[in-house]
Amino acid sequence: MSQLKKLISLFIDYNQLSKVPDCIAYLSNLKRIDLNDNQLQVLPIFLEKLPRLEALLLHNNASLKIPVEILGPTYEEVNDGATAANPADILNYYFRIQANHQPLNEAKLILVGFGAVGKTSLANRLIHGTFDPDSKKTEGINITPWSLRLNQSEDITLHVWDFGGQEIMHSTHQFFLTERSLYLLVLNGRQGHEDTDAEYWLELIQSFGGDSPVIVVLNKISEHPFDVNRRALQQKFPNIREFIQTDCDTETGIDTLRAAIERETDRLEHLRDPFPGSWFEIKKRLSDMKANYISFEKYREICQTDGEPEPSAQESLAVHLHSLGIALNYKDDSRLRDTHVLNPHWVTNGIYKLLNDHDLTASNGELEIDCLNRLLDPKDYPKARHDFLLGLMRKFELCFPFQEDDKRYLIPDLLDKQQPEAASQFKPAECLNFRYEYPILPEGLLPRFIVRTHVLSDHQLRWRTGVILNFEGNQALVKADPQEKSVEINVNGPQASRRRLLAIIRSDFDRIHSNFKFTPKELVPVPGYPNVTVSYKDLLIRESKGRQSFEEVVRDELLDLNVQDLLNGVDIEGSRKKTSSIERRDPAITLFYSYAHKDETLRNQLDTHLKILQRQKLIQTWHDRCIMAGTNWAQEIDDNLKRADIILLLVSADFIASDYCYEIELQQAMKRHDAGEARVIPIILRPADWKKTSFSELQAFPINAKPITSWSDRDEAWLNVETAIKAAAEDIKAQRYR
Repeated sequence: MSQLKKLISLFIDYNQLSKVPDCIAYLSNLKRIDLNDNQLQVLPIFLEKLPRLEALLLHNNASLKIPVEILGPTYEEVNDGATAANPADILNYYFRIQANHQPLNEAKLILVGFGAVGKTSLANRLIHGTFDPDSKKTEGINITPWSLRLNQSEDITLHVWDFGGQEIMHSTHQFFLTERSLYLLVLNGRQGHEDTDAEYWLELIQSFGGDSPVIVVLNKISEHPFDVNRRALQQKFPNIREFIQTDCDTETGIDTLRAAIERETDRLEHLRDPFPGSWFEIKKRLSDMKANYISFEKYREICQTDGEPEPSAQESLAVHLHSLGIALNYKDDSRLRDTHVLNPHWVTNGIYKLLNDHDLTASNGELEIDCLNRLLDPKDYPKARHDFLLGLMRKFELCFPFQEDDKRYLIPDLLDKQQPEAASQFKPAECLNFRYEYPILPEGLLPRFIVRTHVLSDHQLRWRTGVILNFEGNQALVKADPQEKSVEINVNGPQASRRRLLAIIRSDFDRIHSNFKFTPKELVPVPGYPNVTVSYKDLLIRESKGRQSFEEVVRDELLDLNVQDLLNGVDIEGSRKKTSSIERRDPAITLFYSYAHKDETLRNQLDTHLKILQRQKLIQTWHDRCIMAGTNWAQEIDDNLKRADIILLLVSADFIASDYCYEIELQQAMKRHDAGEARVIPIILRPADWKKTSFSELQAFPINAKPITSWSDRDEAWLNVETAIKAAAEDIKAQRYR
């Protein structure tokens, strides 16, 4: 045992352990313990006494009954750069529920389907026993508590989420469709394409709801008798539990559906998660309040008064309430963290009022901030809360401010559907091409991409399903084809730099795709045959197996295709590396952005230029918009600042004026720089008096410390910065093996 006292990381996952080995109590240097996927029955108290423990991974130990909100990021997410949950928070929750707890007995029931299929009527018939044939269509989301008694003895509450079926609403569904829920997919036979509709929604549920159980409801059966290919759907989507025919007018199948809901609710894995006694008191007090929102400071006061003094436990409770839709809190975003929403309708109704406004649609999604008083009821949405709603829409990638103008925003979902004439100038035979194919094309995919890449596009070259980007003398046409369920990318311009722009585009799509459970097909066109593609994944497999070429039949021709030529045609140099054992142990260089939020547009521009280095796995970037929901934002910033290899100071007058940036982040950064633990690189964004600061002796970029905004060619300025960061990252990486 004495030989192991210097052990820092311990991996004993997948070992069928029923208890934590006692010898771990003596490993005082442990920073990480991985106990995932065991059969642990209890946790020992000595875990609390390990002085250096930073990560305790306990996923998939069902008997411990610790909710995923408490356990935090998974092994894979931690390895990808996410911050592990604080072990003290996990252990505090666990030992508290041993002393005093009761089951939560609450869950989420989500109704989805297209418009006019009868979701609201179905919810009213189930919950209230009523039916109104003239009821209005749902706009946004209705959230209604439904009290049920299971097994004639156990009272539970289902929070019923009824989504509006209008097309414009679909792009926001992804932010509310959650795992650990029960889904009702509601169909009717009026349109005549029920199987296609079912597949669309089942793919969407699977993407965001994982393996959550689904009951498929064949509604309005008296009006339009119909059925679906049940066996085929169930083979493809094994999370379908039942198919039930209903009619709200005649009450056909309602009792059968209610019984099925009770049965599947009873089986929900986390329905009976233990809740500390004080949490129930806090939840009840919040539910009884009439306000739409309170400050997070007020929320903390309520927690303190009702028996929960621990800040980490307060935040864990906030995450629980958020996941159930009882109260919404977005502590992961500095724009939103100070507002604790008690009435979720207030959020959804506000957003949907904007998305459905005729004037905004007529203006192709251009939103003037001054117009919000007209668009929103000032009693419910006072001017002081407009920034919150806009911040939430930005978080959800529903809008962005016009470049360096925070008074005007664009909502891409409301753009004109007409493709501009400039799109016809792209000839695939003359372009570098790439293609994504999807099992379904999620609504909002292209609008989200437009938000992420808006610094590279002009207003007149954006439309609802496409955009033309400009970068370093190249142009790229990126457009979605809803019928083909695909996205086509055509890059035109100097051959030498086309792949850089394609790398940026693919990096942004990678980020968007990471939100989905499905993986789209990546397809590489065959040179000379732009409409003929081969699988990018298959090419990587062939390369890893040492295959240099393969044969492909194309238009009655047998072509001998070179694997590396095809891959090198779409990948920038160095972005495709074989993963060696050393590389697996050698993570990317971590880069921390210290910046003022007034400079977020400029930070986005820099991030765009650094995506190439990210795609090469040379760096991974972090800023405060990466903070996970429900975590302590100050602690997250501090932890990532302490871990960073490179700290970028994005310098402007607002940066220098920011107490948090200058007094906290900068001081910590300079301490680490002086100790040789990290490199601090000032990036001068806008003219400012920085010559007498503590970082004035450091080499600043761009060249000659000329501010980014002062360059006539801003791409050239950013390229200079990118080159400097790349050199620093490569030097740090080389030093690891000296």
